[in-house]
Amino acid sequence: MDYQTSDYDQQIAAFLSGNSNPSEIQALQLWRDLSAENNKVFEEAVRVWENCPKPLSKAEIEQDKMVVKGLIINHSAIAQGKDRKLIKFLRFAAILMGPVLLAVGWYIGSNNRSTKALTWNSVTAPRKHIAILNMADGTEVWLNAGSTLTYPANEISGKREVKLSGEGYFKVTKNAKKPFYVNTPNATVKVLGTSFNMKAYPEDDRITTTLEEGSIELAIAKSGSNPYVIRPGEQAIYQLSKNKISVNQVDATLFSAWRGEKFVFRDADLKTIITELERLYDIKIHIKNHDLEKLRFRGMFSYDQDLLDAFETLSRSVKINYTIKGREVWLQ
Repeated sequence: MDYQTSDYDQQIAAFLSGNSNPSEIQALQLWRDLSAENNKVFEEAVRVWENCPKPLSKAEIEQDKMVVKGLIINHSAIAQGKDRKLIKFLRFAAILMGPVLLAVGWYIGSNNRSTKALTWNSVTAPRKHIAILNMADGTEVWLNAGSTLTYPANEISGKREVKLSGEGYFKVTKNAKKPFYVNTPNATVKVLGTSFNMKAYPEDDRITTTLEEGSIELAIAKSGSNPYVIRPGEQAIYQLSKNKISVNQVDATLFSAWRGEKFVFRDADLKTIITELERLYDIKIHIKNHDLEKLRFRGMFSYDQDLLDAFETLSRSVKINYTIKGREVWLQ
């Protein structure tokens, strides 16, 4: 049979679970011999497989899926070009080759099961990439580039809760008896089942929560007042320095467009755009003429645009000149 590189995920999963025939084993060996990188991928899969000493329960399997996704997404921050292939292998293994997933999950999470204490795992989306996670309860989470989600590695707490640093979109599975909590250092969102976007970068002076469907309660840590009830199409902005919250009607879908790897801005000032570009490209942008910060823009950047293309788009919009030196950009 002909072996294509794009099939390696299925072939490794089949081999490790004992479902390969002789011709498939031979084809897999040929693929390994094509490059040192191919062989490294295979050996890593074997290594974690061999560290699985026992079968896991159904609940542990669901938790392990989250752990494996975290490993793969975080690994892609080092080798971003490989992340989609690795995630494809994860999805195939989760559906058809459960033993492979169990092995990897046990290897990463075994230390967590040796204690009764509540422990946490973290997933970080690499620059210029979106991370998508499926929680054990069916909740879906999208993480914007550079954002981190921390979640329980076990179910000891009896609560559905996560910690967010950065920006995330949550599509929460409804459970009236067990609310879902998204925690940040300065605010907490409580939800039974809904879809909303939350933006809470540590360096920002504001936390922005935008609701698409359902309803949520936003509790501010410093306010001491009752939680704010947010309804569909509303956006709550909490300004930390002033300890002040405002709620406005918005087009909620505009604030979650980043899930399609696009940064969409409508009547945004240059300072806002600069902040987003600095996060996206991991660069520092300087403005020589601060009057430029008052300029407002409409447009869109795609996450797959390179740095030069992004600033060409900006330059054509308002005739801004730019100079790029290494990881720093000057605008004038």
